Amino acid sequence: MSTEHQRPAPSTFDDGNMRITFIKAQETWPLRHRVLRPHQPLEECDFPNDRNPDSFHLGVFDRGELICIGSFYAERAEGLKGWRQFRLRGMATHPEHRGRGAGSRLMHFAMDHLVSLRADLLWCNARTGALGFYERLGFEVQGPAFEIPGIGEHHLLQRRVPVLVPRS
Repeated sequence: MSTEHQRPAPSTFDDGNMRITFIKAQETWPLRHRVLRPHQPLEECDFPNDRNPDSFHLGVFDRGELICIGSFYAERAEGLKGWRQFRLRGMATHPEHRGRGAGSRLMHFAMDHLVSLRADLLWCNARTGALGFYERLGFEVQGPAFEIPGIGEHHLLQRRVPVLVPRS
């Protein structure tokens, strides 16, 4: 009989150029504000699930500068199938650092961690302009576009989290 072994969660990644690590919610706020909510007060960057015990936040650093962020919440999306769903929210890359792979690296790191948490679905509300990025990472659009007042047009996206392979 085979038993399933849980893969240890990564705690950091460093390829010599960029370092990815877990950060506190408050560390995401300046970049969230700059990229996602520039016309709103900084307090609007304190999202409701930031401090939930199942939430985690990731940051990509280049030479000590935080250049990319993402927050992940154990949160279900109505109408999506998955027994352990997580939501990606507040993903942002500093404008001067886009196109260098920071976002993709962050997402690959996050997927490894989500596997270790036994999640089976990752979903998000993505801005229309970011659809290509998410589709390249395996996300699929679910339904029509919708407007988030004061923020813009979004799409509901989902991606299956890889399943742990049982060892014998």
